[in-house]
Amino acid sequence: MLELLKDRTYRRYWLSVVISFLGDAMTRVTLIFVADRLTDSPAVIAMVVFSQLLPTGVLGAFVGPLADRFPKRVLLVGSDVGRMVVVLAMIPFLDSIWTLMALIVLEGVGSAFFENARIAAVPTIVGTHRIPVAVALFQSTYQTVYLIGPALGGLLIAVGSVPVVLMIDAATFLVSALLLGSLTVLRERPDPGREHEPYWRSLRTGVRGVLAVGSLRFLFVVLIPVTLVFGLFTTNFNAQLLTVFDLPAIEYGTTQAVFAGGSILGALLGPVLIRRSGSPGGLLVAAVVLFGLAMAALGPTQWLRPDLGLSVVVLWCVLTGLGASLYEVPVANTLLRDLPEDLRGRGVGLLQAVTVNFTLIGVAAGGLLGSAAGVADSIIVAGLALVVIAVALIAPFARSGKNIRPLRQGQRGIE
Repeated sequence: MLELLKDRTYRRYWLSVVISFLGDAMTRVTLIFVADRLTDSPAVIAMVVFSQLLPTGVLGAFVGPLADRFPKRVLLVGSDVGRMVVVLAMIPFLDSIWTLMALIVLEGVGSAFFENARIAAVPTIVGTHRIPVAVALFQSTYQTVYLIGPALGGLLIAVGSVPVVLMIDAATFLVSALLLGSLTVLRERPDPGREHEPYWRSLRTGVRGVLAVGSLRFLFVVLIPVTLVFGLFTTNFNAQLLTVFDLPAIEYGTTQAVFAGGSILGALLGPVLIRRSGSPGGLLVAAVVLFGLAMAALGPTQWLRPDLGLSVVVLWCVLTGLGASLYEVPVANTLLRDLPEDLRGRGVGLLQAVTVNFTLIGVAAGGLLGSAAGVADSIIVAGLALVVIAVALIAPFARSGKNIRPLRQGQRGIE
């Protein structure tokens, strides 16, 4: 991993992503604070979160053909500049929640373009053989930023002001754009013939081409139930800590940090396990089972908490963080390794659309099930269901080599 950071090209790419993500994380918590100040409504706060994610879910698959048609540098720099303008435009409208909501959606549109081009550019920057290490470095970095960013944003709100946070976020986009614009490796234009292909034909052939690759079709089979359960878990995890365990502020912060630590551990272990197992598909199934069992372990955690106190809750947070992060390593590795170069943008977009949309469905379902059946019971049952699905449906599919092998030269998908 350290060797990758010694690569000057990758280091600039990595720094641009870190800086941009840090600004995003600060702004995310700031906008939630503003929404709470203006409305004091949990429903509006939930709408802010949905507005941040929705554009990627809606537009993900439709951005793909553009990412395959234009240089990645154009999309990355353009997205950063566009988001910088949108964030600065929020400052005069901090007292208008609905104008802010519209601007949040616009920023989300820019993020949809940025994320597609960013992920699709990874093989070009690092080479196919270093994809697992690049994925691990990105995930561990993301989890660290996810932990630090909101805390830094809250501190800046306390000692400064909301406009200061937004101006800092705008500056991070500018720095990111300058770093990405300097990467000559991203200036290459795709096949000129693709520029004249009709958009809808490009979208249609891209979807068919991606689903013709057995290993990628396997990912979609796995990710539909996994992202549904992850969305449910995301909704009810904080509710479990705050309303069921009734943790005070310092213990709640500790468990959040520990969960992030487990996520970082999962990201770092992923490449090692892929190398040792030689089977990303097998690791994916094992990671899904681990995530399900970690969720189901909430049952014993509740029984043991009166005797063991916070320590058993901390252990549960480590396990769930590990499981929630570990399965993403073989997913990203398989996606970037097996996507044909001319389909990378469309493949990444299609996967983003599936994961984000099913996560949002899971978030909504989590709220309903948490209210109807109880927060803890919904987490435990969802975890056990995920284990059953992984063992009964996904594992047999993964063991079938003909179903998960990459598409090779001269093949037409699965024979």
